[in-house]
Amino acid sequence: MKIAAPLLLLTLLVGCSSTTIDTQYYLLRQQHVFESRELTPSPDFSLGSVDIASYIDQPGLMLEVGNGQVRPAQYHQWAEPLHNSVRVFLQREISLQLGTDVFPAAYSPASTSIEIRVDQLHGTSDGKALLLAYWWTIQDGEIQSIFQYTETETLTADGYAALANAEEVLLSGFAKSIADTLQAMP
Repeated sequence: MKIAAPLLLLTLLVGCSSTTIDTQYYLLRQQHVFESRELTPSPDFSLGSVDIASYIDQPGLMLEVGNGQVRPAQYHQWAEPLHNSVRVFLQREISLQLGTDVFPAAYSPASTSIEIRVDQLHGTSDGKALLLAYWWTIQDGEIQSIFQYTETETLTADGYAALANAEEVLLSGFAKSIADTLQAMP
């Protein structure tokens, strides 16, 4: 009994001394202020599928740790499934850049659909965020044009919050590139 009491006390002290790490959650959201308004659907463009590489489409932010190796952050996670948030983010950003609302293809009478594939979106070992994506337009069931977009963004600070911000910047640039190309099309 004399040995059991000190062991119990030691166990309680060790259990109480350990610190817990709080998980940080990040939203992929525009920095724009949205107001209530009537939407004006684009007569020309709709948003079709937005596919995300499976290694990205998980809760933890991804960080490249070596040549061809990535690791998901355990305590720094997206607040919602990335396949949903990237789609909504790009839809809103493309709409903002075009000046007209791009609706999902299922709800749009537009004749041209924008299809997107995000192949890489992660932090690099040299303090940058990387985006590699493809997009194409489909009209009357046929591919009209295909594009590749790749860009890096240097993190403004250390940490996963800076990585999440850099990934937002990259996706905004991607949306702007899509909108600029669409506006230049005949």
